[in-house]
Amino acid sequence: MIGAAAEPPLQGPAAPPRRRRVAEMTTSELGSAGEDLAAEHLVACGWQIIERNLRLSQGELDIVALAHTTLVFVEVKTRRTFVAGVPQAAVTPSKLRRLRRLAGEYLMERSTPHRDVRIDVVAVHAHLDGTFSLEHLEAV
Repeated sequence: MIGAAAEPPLQGPAAPPRRRRVAEMTTSELGSAGEDLAAEHLVACGWQIIERNLRLSQGELDIVALAHTTLVFVEVKTRRTFVAGVPQAAVTPSKLRRLRRLAGEYLMERSTPHRDVRIDVVAVHAHLDGTFSLEHLEAV
């Protein structure tokens, strides 16, 4: 990534959830915990969080962040198991098209200063022992 500061490892164990055990969390709570962890990871990388859970006319953006001069739209996918595949597999070509439309809508409505734009995916795996691991995929 051009102009990026030193970043912590992109994957590995992370902090346990703050609320309840992973197995007891609802899907909504699990998603929120994953988004919180992703946001903490991005801040630890030196990024500035601009928006979270932003509702637009065509859908929702999980995280909009500024990585130095790059405006990044981050889709967060959290899973307890890999039965249906890894979390990032849920970002299908149609989902990417929707994210691009949402990014365009965001850019038309707001004037966040930036030089570049990209879409990233943060895949979060919630382990039953209460730990989370994440993988940050840039420029999907």
